[in-house]
Amino acid sequence: MSQPVTPRRATRSSTVDPASPTSPSGSRPKSTPRRQPIPTAAAAKEEEGEHERSTVDALLEALPGRRAQATDLLRLLAPAPALPILLHGGAATGKTRALLLALRHVRPRPLRVAYAALRSLPSPRALYASLLTQLSPSSSSSASSRLRIPDKPSDFVAALRDALAGLSAQGEAVYLVFDNLEVVRSWDKGGQLLALLLRLYDLLRLPQIVLVYVSIATPDAYYSMTGSVEPNHIYFPDYTVDEVRDILMRGHPNPKLYSSFLSVVLKPLFRVTRRVDELVAALEPLFRRYCEPLGDLKAVPDESIKRRLFEHIQPHLAVALNETFSVPTRISLDECKGSSSGGKASSKRQFGSRDGLPTELEFHMSVSAKYLLLSAFLASRNPATLDAALFDSTGGSDNNRRKRKSSQASMNMKDTMAEEMLLKGPGTFPLERLLAIFQCITSVSEDYLGDVECPDSMMNGSGMTGLMSDVLLQLSTLCNSNFLSKSRSCPLEGSARYRSNIDEDLALKVARSVSFPLSKYIYRR
Repeated sequence: MSQPVTPRRATRSSTVDPASPTSPSGSRPKSTPRRQPIPTAAAAKEEEGEHERSTVDALLEALPGRRAQATDLLRLLAPAPALPILLHGGAATGKTRALLLALRHVRPRPLRVAYAALRSLPSPRALYASLLTQLSPSSSSSASSRLRIPDKPSDFVAALRDALAGLSAQGEAVYLVFDNLEVVRSWDKGGQLLALLLRLYDLLRLPQIVLVYVSIATPDAYYSMTGSVEPNHIYFPDYTVDEVRDILMRGHPNPKLYSSFLSVVLKPLFRVTRRVDELVAALEPLFRRYCEPLGDLKAVPDESIKRRLFEHIQPHLAVALNETFSVPTRISLDECKGSSSGGKASSKRQFGSRDGLPTELEFHMSVSAKYLLLSAFLASRNPATLDAALFDSTGGSDNNRRKRKSSQASMNMKDTMAEEMLLKGPGTFPLERLLAIFQCITSVSEDYLGDVECPDSMMNGSGMTGLMSDVLLQLSTLCNSNFLSKSRSCPLEGSARYRSNIDEDLALKVARSVSFPLSKYIYRR
């Protein structure tokens, strides 16, 4: 006989879930919303680290072999205000490209980049104009056209501070980039301007301003004892052969064909130069030669085709090594022998040569501009007291005229003045002295008169006016090209003074192009 079952009291733990399969059919209870996790500092730090890793990965994809440099750039560029940065390394090592790509990933935004390509700027005033124009408000184009460009470095610093203060007040981070910083040394008063550019951090003292210098020179070349803040250094070494291969392979339409080509020609060329731009210029015609036996440039080469292509390109590779990378800095022995056997006529064409420098100029210049440039060089190099001894109305020293014997005291005084002038550097001269030297040296060379084809009447009366007007036009062109620099008017003389900015090597090269014996007129003690 079965015992009666006593029902137990339902406890809280034994309550049947109505949503379970055994529960009676009924409506499901509303589910409680899940709590959202509160972001912590660790999570924010982790998110920031992921963003930095993705940024570095994006840079590495565009910059093969520059992992350490990309990481340092992002670390040093991000916290504005930051200390100045100096990127240094050899030519064509990816300094400028890495910097410009890193600036795209810099946070926070907004930011503005004022980029000064110093190699394409002829003078300090052009640098001032480039920076101030980029920092002027983009909306007011008419205001930027009326922008006053300063002449003095102190005025430039004041104008730059005003422009940067306005942008900092708007919350913009400004990056001032000076590319090819070593070019400034070749400008007029380049040493003073270089010291000014390196001290801009101390002179401006503005927040949200980052100074970046790019140069092929080492940091020791810019060391100064002025107590200014030294920039952080990032070194860009030369590319290895594998890194150059990765750069050349990027984006090629037929990577297998180009890879077989690089395996043949890259290492021989890499022993000569490691510059990517020179390698690209040399590989382009060689690749066309390499593909000549192929009918289809999209074909994938097998071992037999690779062997046939190698045999085809091998004789052209040696020729390319000799033609592409021959630097004519010295006259070869064969040319010297040929010129010596050519007689006196050919030897006269090469007077004034020093250490076998090439006679060709890297730029085009008219004959009158060349003579005017030589006149300015002589006026800056020689003391004015020696003009009467070096030049006369016939265009040179008059050996037939009896010379007055100078006393020992006057000779010592002339030597002392010349020594002081050499120590001071190129001197200034008035326009009258420049034109007088120009008239003297143009009558020396017969090539000048044959080139300009001027009749005899141009040397007299109204003809001289036409020649002088051309000289004044060429003088303005030389000043705009930074071959000459023009100073302000002298308060005593009431006329402007000029100074030559070229060195003796360039002056000798210009003189050889017009067959003028420049060394005969340069004062040397």
